[in-house]
Formats: sequence, structure tokens, C-alpha cells
Amino acid sequence: MTKTWVVLALIALTLLMTTTTTQAATNPATAITNDGSAAENSTSVARPGMVSHGPIAIHPFIDVAAIQTSKIEIFVSDAANNVVNIYNTSGKLLGQIDGFSEPQGIASDGKANLYIADTANSRIQIYAPPYKKNPKTLGDPGEYPSGVAVTYNGEFVAVANILSTTGGPGNILIFKKGKAGFKISSSILARVYFCAFDAKGNLFVDGENSSGQVVIGEIANATTGGKKLKTLTYTGATIGFPGGIEVTTHDKIAILDQDSATIYTFNQPVKGSLGSPIATTDLTGASDPVTFAFTASNKDLWGADAGTTGVAEFAYPAGGNPVKQFMEGGEPIGVALVPAEQP
Repeated sequence: MTKTWVVLALIALTLLMTTTTTQAATNPATAITNDGSAAENSTSVARPGMVSHGPIAIHPFIDVAAIQTSKIEIFVSDAANNVVNIYNTSGKLLGQIDGFSEPQGIASDGKANLYIADTANSRIQIYAPPYKKNPKTLGDPGEYPSGVAVTYNGEFVAVANILSTTGGPGNILIFKKGKAGFKISSSILARVYFCAFDAKGNLFVDGENSSGQVVIGEIANATTGGKKLKTLTYTGATIGFPGGIEVTTHDKIAILDQDSATIYTFNQPVKGSLGSPIATTDLTGASDPVTFAFTASNKDLWGADAGTTGVAEFAYPAGGNPVKQFMEGGEPIGVALVPAEQP
């Protein structure tokens, strides 16, 4: 049986060294897909809008009353159809925001603002509730942003750029109060996928090095001028392909392995090591979970599954079978919640 693992990364065509490639006419960006078959491990490239289940009908709207009365709002980026859908926990569609090109990572802050990595447009779009007015834009020229993180107060925004549009290595760009502060590049990471702040302003990132090996890194004191990216080691877990990374209310580091559909939670690093996982959360039935978001209580999480094209809630840290789930359609990549969980 062959499983397809969607890697949330955009890459320049000049660097594509893959087994199977589906070409698009003009767009230089692609979503990378890791095909872990029993026979061989290969990497195929699938263009958004060309997924097997086909596009959904696009009818952008915002039901303001329904959003305001919903206790929890679930935001899901659909890279196949270039929209962000808004749901309640029963899977009812409350709204749809369009105007993106391959949206991927998304995040929310304590004021319910929504931050979207508009990947192929090289920008971050910020929507204030009830998400009906035009967004504010953080420009990210020359880059493919795949992940975005925000501090709970919304003051700092970190962007994980998978690669530059010219084919250069990935990097991390940090904004303070809407202004770009500094960009951090390192030979440690050739491709940067996702990132997350902890309560002290440290930034944790995941991605791959130039050999395709998984790398977990930390930029200590990123909100107070820290600019050095350090590799973090870990034991007792195998992360085959890095997915979303989040920080719990107790400042623990949670990392999703797309290959095994498992979230590993670690203590804060000590002398460059995360140690062994303090919790292992298996997402039973998940096919290709890409990112996840904790609920405000930190007792549950919601995951976006590009394989099943669904969205599911799991108990945390217990995991197991979904508590709730619904079909999203398209290619669900990023997921964020309001109210947001506070590290």
C-alpha cells in the first residue's frame, strides 16, 4: 500500500530533483509530496488544483452573526482552491476568505486576528475579526512563506520561508509591530517549514538540511534580539518528516511527524537537547496530517489532514481516535483556532 505524505513546502523549479513531476504553466512554486511506498521512497510534485479529489466550488462569504456566536472557530487553509475556510466544531462552514495563491501555514493571536502564509504571493495576510474587511499585509518579497507564528499579544510575527523564489535556501523572517526586523539564515536549514513562539519569546523551527535530514532548531530570545539558530538534538523519537510545531500552555514543545501521524512533546531544551518525549500522541486514522493547533484549554487539538482532505479533533496528549471530524475537501494544509491557545 502506498501512502502519500504532503510536505508543506514551496520550492523553485530549478531545484526540483524528483521522481514524478506535474508541471503547471507559469507558477514557479509547487507543493512537495513525499511518496513513502514500500517499494521505494521518492518525491513527487503535485500542483495545487490538480489533486485527485478535484476542486470544490468557490463561493466566498462571511456569516458575521454565525462567527460571532460560535464558541470556537476553526480556520483551514486550502492550498488546492486558494481559500481559507472558517468552520465551527460541528463542521458548519461559517465563512470563506479568498484571494490567495497556495495558502499554507496559518496562526491566530489572543485578539482573534488571523495570520495566513500566502505562499506563492510572497506575503503574510492579517485579518481582524469578523474577517470581512481587507487584510493588512506583511510583505515577504523574494520568498515562499510556508509557516507563520505569532506571539499571543500579536506584537511579533515569525515567518518560515521554505526557500527563496530564486532557489536559495530557506530562512526565518521576524516582524515587530508590522515592521520587518531581521532575517535569519543558516547552513543548518536548507528548507524551513514551520515555527512557533514559546512564552519567553524563544522561537522553535523545523525543516530539513541540504541532505533531506530532519532538523529541529531554536532561536533563543527571538523577540529580544536573538538572531542565532541552534540545532536541537532529541532521543527516543523518530521524526520522518516534520509537520507543524506548536508550544503548549506549559511551554512544552510539540512536533508533528507527518510520516507516522504522531505528535511528540518535549520539555524545554537543556544544553541544546530536547531529551526524550514526555508525551507521544498518535493521531489514529490520520492519513497525512500536516499541521495542528491546540485549543485554548490545551486538552484537545485540531489537525488538518491533506490525505483524507478532512479536519479532526483529538484529545491531547492521549490521542487515539478522533473526538470529532469533518470533511473539508480541497487540500487542507494549515489550521488555526479562535480562541487561541496561550503558551
